[in-house]
Amino acid sequence: MNAVFHWMQRLPMARIRTSTLLSTLLVLVLLGASGCSAFFDFNLFSSLDKPAVPDPSRYESGSSGLDNLKADLSSPAIVNALKGSPSTVSDIQLYLVGTYNVTTAVTAGDGQVAAVLYGDLALKSTSGDVLVNNIVSTLITNPSGNLQSMLSSIVPADVAADQTKFSNMVSGLLAAELAYIALGHSIPPSPPGINLGDVAQKAAVSLMMKTIFDAATAQVGSGNELTDLFALVNNQPSGGLDAVSISDPFSGLSSGNPSWLKAIFDAAGAPYPG
Repeated sequence: MNAVFHWMQRLPMARIRTSTLLSTLLVLVLLGASGCSAFFDFNLFSSLDKPAVPDPSRYESGSSGLDNLKADLSSPAIVNALKGSPSTVSDIQLYLVGTYNVTTAVTAGDGQVAAVLYGDLALKSTSGDVLVNNIVSTLITNPSGNLQSMLSSIVPADVAADQTKFSNMVSGLLAAELAYIALGHSIPPSPPGINLGDVAQKAAVSLMMKTIFDAATAQVGSGNELTDLFALVNNQPSGGLDAVSISDPFSGLSSGNPSWLKAIFDAAGAPYPG
């Protein structure tokens, strides 16, 4: 190390001025080579790896705003940023509801796309999409049975261990279901540029969660569902929830008119589970 600085002192001042950057880089390299690894234990660019929480106004410019939201929801880094800012998620959802009526009656085109994105936002910001990916095939093939057994088998372990995560996940699925109902009622035509196979799976799981939630409401009363369902997942049943069974929620829709979920499955070209 001392040899480096003695060498630099012998250089003419003009050359030192013109080679400052190179000399600094050389010193850093020598520091690393001489075992000063602790100097590099942090990531100089870690702050660059974490995008800022997006401004909701980015999504408030008609079709281009919806394109922005679709792109951002495909970015794990931006989704993680949204997970840490519930107020931003709420602002985006309020805009979609106020502009496109995504939870009541959507129109073809942008309204349908907005409903799909509302559902995606509700799920991805609450880990509801993880639940969908983990259990959709099992849930569709075995959609009825004991409430405790079903719920315990589908909730991810990290969610089952955290009441806030659990409540957020259930609430996200319930919110998404409203948008999927509105979407299903708007089909045909099919929404442009949307993977309806993916939407159909998410809609089916959201309907199942609504069925579970309604069964809990009927048993323990309104306002207590989330607390009692969380206890049930952790094998601490109360209010008789452990004795509750649910019926197949899909069969009641297959012949309905209109059948919002069947409309989504039909448009996706996927076999309806009912």
